Amino acid sequence: MTEKRLKHPSKKMNLGIKIFLIITVVMVLCTVCTAFVWSQYKAPQIMGAEVPADASDNTIESITRKWFEEWSDGHEGWKVPPSYRLKDTEIINLDSLEDGYIEVHYRARISWWSQKAVQNLELISTDSRNVYEGQWVLKWQEEDGLWKITEVLSPVQYQIQSPEFQEEINKPQTDHFSYDSSKKEAPFVKDGVLYVTYDGGMNFIEVPDGYEQVLKTPNGTYNEYLPDGSCLVTSSLTAFAGFSGGKTKLIYSTDEGKSWQESIIYEGGYYANTFLSKTDNFCYVTFAVDRTGGSDYYGSFRSSDLTGWESVSLPDPLFSNASCVCWTDDNTGYYAGSSDSYYMTKDAGKSYEMYSLPHDNDIIASLGYNPYDCMESIYQEEGITYMVVGQGDDGDYARNGTLLKALFKSEDGIHFSFVNEIEDKTSEAG
Repeated sequence: MTEKRLKHPSKKMNLGIKIFLIITVVMVLCTVCTAFVWSQYKAPQIMGAEVPADASDNTIESITRKWFEEWSDGHEGWKVPPSYRLKDTEIINLDSLEDGYIEVHYRARISWWSQKAVQNLELISTDSRNVYEGQWVLKWQEEDGLWKITEVLSPVQYQIQSPEFQEEINKPQTDHFSYDSSKKEAPFVKDGVLYVTYDGGMNFIEVPDGYEQVLKTPNGTYNEYLPDGSCLVTSSLTAFAGFSGGKTKLIYSTDEGKSWQESIIYEGGYYANTFLSKTDNFCYVTFAVDRTGGSDYYGSFRSSDLTGWESVSLPDPLFSNASCVCWTDDNTGYYAGSSDSYYMTKDAGKSYEMYSLPHDNDIIASLGYNPYDCMESIYQEEGITYMVVGQGDDGDYARNGTLLKALFKSEDGIHFSFVNEIEDKTSEAG
């Protein structure tokens, strides 16, 4: 009988190990090789890319298509790292713009493991899985037989830098307010001109350069709202606080606008809420003299001849964000800020006392809160002092769609009683 010889199992195992090792080595070498190739990869440039000029077809569209084909090829194939790899691309639309600009809208397909390419290439997702879109605005310039990309923008960036957009955003945006015809003597603004009237609007007199100096805000816009107490319009004195050339000045007339003068009040100053008062012997002007951390800090000045100005002591050296300042006589002044209290002086500013704003118990009982927490104006009529208290910037208490204010009166200028609610006549005009 012939004896069969069996193969030794260790030989099969050794062969398997050898094969495994060979495969492993090959994989490692492939990985190293691929990593090396990927490390040498340079994404096709956009900015500065060049395309030879073709006399037979030299349009911006054809040049862009030639460049895009090269750009796309540079993002396809195994030599491209997955973080930049695209499976295929196509142009959806080309839109030629002015001055050598062209908008490119394209579609790109990627593999699921190439998701980082979405971020690197700034692609936009679509409803289809692994299908994305991209957009550029390119500017081409021809020089020495070559077309070259000299600008790469997003469509939004292109729109922002366009002359039409710049013209629009640089155009001062103005809040227009209707004229209060109930007042015989009042300011009036129309078509970029500041006027005053002394006969209820029958005739208007221009304030020279008043629109620019009085109404222009630091951001280049104009605020045409001149609330009570922000200027003086009377037959004996018409005055506005103006800001120009880094100075604060009084623009005034003492003959009903027949002639106008300017008087420098302060070397400095900032546009903000401004307050003017006229007593028997003085003209008072209060305005922002400093601005820090979003707050305006105020100074008060007075003059007996509208030429020389002296500083007036404030209730607080850092009195800020004023909502109302009014002097009812040479010794009595009221200062209110963004709180439900105010200061009052009876000795020309040598000392001040703080008072709570007046309120009406019936209104509070009816609403469950007090809507009136911001003093807006003080004025006198026939020996009676009146105070108007509004709702501040966040007020929303209205009747028939019109915001309301509270009117109070006082015989001694200290103790105020409720008169009635009045409508806010401030209204924007188109």
